[in-house]
Amino acid sequence: MSIRDLKTFLHIAESGSFAAAARAIYRTQSAVTAQIQALEDQLGVSLFDRTNRPPSLTEVGRAFVVRAKEVVSAYDALFQEAVLEALRGQFRLGVVPSVMTGLTPRLLVLLGERHPGLHIELEMGLSAELVAKVEGGALDAALISNPLEAGESLKWSPFLHEPLVLIAPIDAPPKKAAELLRTYPFMRYTSQAWVGRLIGRVLEQKRLHVRETMVLNTLEAITAMVHAGLGVSVVPLRLVEPVGSPPVRVVHLPGQRVYRTLGLIEVNGNSKAALSKTLLVALKDIVAPLREGGTSPAPQLLKQPRNIK
Repeated sequence: MSIRDLKTFLHIAESGSFAAAARAIYRTQSAVTAQIQALEDQLGVSLFDRTNRPPSLTEVGRAFVVRAKEVVSAYDALFQEAVLEALRGQFRLGVVPSVMTGLTPRLLVLLGERHPGLHIELEMGLSAELVAKVEGGALDAALISNPLEAGESLKWSPFLHEPLVLIAPIDAPPKKAAELLRTYPFMRYTSQAWVGRLIGRVLEQKRLHVRETMVLNTLEAITAMVHAGLGVSVVPLRLVEPVGSPPVRVVHLPGQRVYRTLGLIEVNGNSKAALSKTLLVALKDIVAPLREGGTSPAPQLLKQPRNIK
């Protein structure tokens, strides 16, 4: 006797016919009939009166419904408890700076509501640093942008694409990106960050010439400088902006749009895979209603090394 036999029996008892139960569990009626006959042989009793059409429960069968429900309920509860237990404890999560202030607070609030027994320990760093710590076991997973360098032992789960755009002072003239880049000083996102390297390749491939005046390592610092009128920059347009971000003018770059991808990276066979999946579900739930039209645009990929399978 298997738990599947009991569930099939309950489907028949609840639906009132072998045919309806077969449709519900996507099996043929003959297979369901054979399954119940085998169950009756094991129990040594008749659960259904086959002189009726459709067959009806016998007195023994009606009594067995109660016991079968108890067993199935206990079986399902066993697995539910195992899942809930897996969602307790501590999870070490790395986060890149551009995600720390906008998306991460929403993630922590949502996880706190859904899984109060789960404690997230955060560490901020650049993508390359975080990936090395994930590979070395110092972190369970990390939220990073496009993985330019990583070993084949890692699993990459993207959940959001953000277009690269030019940002200019709010009072900048309504000109195209190329002209604004020629007119204003340029503040570059550090190439130590993978998104900074992505931006560098975009400028080169689109043949956009800049007059660089400073290099900064956070989107918050770049946005503040641009807002103050000190120049322009090329950055990912964050779907989830931090509260209180200063306003800037957003101008799309020429040609086909290019996107930076955000995702969760972890080692294959991660012992905390259930927690990683929980984080990924929460992240997708956060960004889904914020996307225009409910869908994220497909990324335009630049030529780049990718070792992740």
